[in-house]
Amino acid sequence: LAPAIARPVSSVLGRPLARILGVSGRLGRENSMRSPRRTAQTSSALMVGLALISAVAVFGASLAKSATSSIDNAISANLIVTSSSSGGAGGFSSTVSQAAASLPGVTASSTVYTGEFEVQHAVATLTAVSTKDLSKTLILRMTSGTPAALASGGLLIDTTTASSDHLVVGDVVPVRFADTGPATMRIGGVYEANSLIGSYLAGDRYFLSHFSAPLPIALLVATNGTASVQRAVTAALGGYPGLKIQTRAQFEKSQQAQVNQLLGLVYALLALAVLIALIGIVNTLMLSVFERTREIGLLRAVGMKRRQVRIMIRTESVILSVFGAIIGIVVGTCLGVALASSLRTQGISDIVVPTSSLVIFLVIAALLGLGAASWPARRAAKLDVLAAIATE
Repeated sequence: LAPAIARPVSSVLGRPLARILGVSGRLGRENSMRSPRRTAQTSSALMVGLALISAVAVFGASLAKSATSSIDNAISANLIVTSSSSGGAGGFSSTVSQAAASLPGVTASSTVYTGEFEVQHAVATLTAVSTKDLSKTLILRMTSGTPAALASGGLLIDTTTASSDHLVVGDVVPVRFADTGPATMRIGGVYEANSLIGSYLAGDRYFLSHFSAPLPIALLVATNGTASVQRAVTAALGGYPGLKIQTRAQFEKSQQAQVNQLLGLVYALLALAVLIALIGIVNTLMLSVFERTREIGLLRAVGMKRRQVRIMIRTESVILSVFGAIIGIVVGTCLGVALASSLRTQGISDIVVPTSSLVIFLVIAALLGLGAASWPARRAAKLDVLAAIATE
């Protein structure tokens, strides 16, 4: 569909350049409008590259924002203690919670465990948390039931699981543990879905009775909010190797850093697609110079300077690049929003369009287009006038 809009869009994009650059800008604008199909085909590779980059940018921004929202909506504790190994997924000594809870200024603490279990004949991850100070460290937005059910061995599930499996409070579901075998659990409540908590939540007492000596994966510590308490907790736990002690804000930044690290790798791969697109623009402009040898020769004969020829070719290249970038960014943004929306049940709770990043992509595309025109522009400017006019 790009050829259908190539002519009007090129006209609009080239109008400011025509005003600023004069005759050379007007000729460059007219050259890009002359063949809408060629304009669209030249820009197609750049469209695809920018569409992929824009889709990843939207998805990444949504993922990072959702991670932050999940933390804000799930944790009320001031400090979060995790293992520094395996991306924070490893366990640590069970005595860490006792050492932290005994410190002055610590008002509550909750130990978090995770393990695999079978529920309704499907393997899933079960998260467990100590129930004593639950309300002071963890946020559970209940839609039905109550967190108190955890103390009596009940199972809490999120709204996504409740809807997909048609479960309500009071239902009994079959479960199986690797250490203790088959059992049943009663649904004690349903909470709003949160990727940080997971789909299934149990009390620590019930969890420990079905898993053999599990190690905690996190400790949520609520304090009086003073910096001295944080320093005291850090000092008290300094003797335990491999611990990472973070405030809630620091924990959010670490989650965002993991997302950005992954996106950086993807951007590097997609940059190759943009590089290939620029090579395509160079080839097309070189072919255009070859096809218009006589035309360029006539322009030079009637007084166009070499500098004006270069400006004309560069104007055409910038219009081609910006045209492809605009279409690619629009399509990629729609794809990114659709992708993020389709993964709402997987923890993508916020849809974010990073406008500033998309504008930067557009500016970079224009600059790269300007750079791509350098060789064709120099070749066009160096054409011998008489030989160019004599060309058939």
